[in-house]
Amino acid sequence: MIARLLLATALTFALAPAVATAPVSAGPCGQTKPPLDAASKQVGHGNMLWVGRDGSVGITTPAGTGVVQVPNAGPLPLQAMLVDAQLNGQQQLIVSNGRGAHLYLVNGCDITAVVDAQGNPFVFDLQNLRGAGTGIGCADLGGGRHLVGLQAQAGDGGWTVRRTEIVLDGVTATPGRSDTVSASSAQDPAVTAAQSITCGDQTIAKDGVQQP
Repeated sequence: MIARLLLATALTFALAPAVATAPVSAGPCGQTKPPLDAASKQVGHGNMLWVGRDGSVGITTPAGTGVVQVPNAGPLPLQAMLVDAQLNGQQQLIVSNGRGAHLYLVNGCDITAVVDAQGNPFVFDLQNLRGAGTGIGCADLGGGRHLVGLQAQAGDGGWTVRRTEIVLDGVTATPGRSDTVSASSAQDPAVTAAQSITCGDQTIAKDGVQQP
């Protein structure tokens, strides 16, 4: 049920006012330079992840720069983090506006938008606005480490965290296997992590870039 809800989020949340219009693929690398007012962070040897005031998010490498424009009608600044969720050298770019997060594949400085099975932008729910999730993580649910959609919920007996694997097939993402872990309180690390964006030791607060 949660997996179906997560897929429904990818179909509907991208059309919600919190996300505004869907982002587009940046296409091949170009010679665009980051805006002078961009916030940036080094990500690997000679590579830089940056976010501009205008909502542009880019990867600059010695080969060039890839850029994607991410509309944000919400009150929170964009945050971006680069991860290798499956530890296979294929990097993913997560761009959050605090309510939802778009997912991209990164190859060098080429940035490509990830879509769901219907071809719509894949969007993680981050505030349970569609009843599908409260965070993003990386976990091994039995088939190797993957991105997972996380949903922390309070109940009569404590907290539960539902983890749903996100399976990437090319540029298409679909929900895979899922499980549930229990937690005793809102301060449990499993709950706090499920209310944020992490991947292994990476956190979006420590390793991400925030729109200035």
